[in-house]
Amino acid sequence: MKNILIAAGVVGAAAAGVILYMKNREKVNNKLSDLSDAAKDAAKDAYTKMNKHLHKAEKRATDAATMA
Repeated sequence: MKNILIAAGVVGAAAAGVILYMKNREKVNNKLSDLSDAAKDAAKDAYTKMNKHLHKAEKRATDAATMA
């Protein structure tokens, strides 16, 4: 009985989410688009920083190998 109540609550919450999404679809899509753009920018920044550090590490390794 307890599991049925929990399942009913989950289904009800999902249905409410779908109804709110359908009612405010444009707002939700705009927010998701903004979030997607921010995630893309963050991923690009992270890639740039990692690439920069990789090149520095390769240069240091090359310099250390030539010194030894």
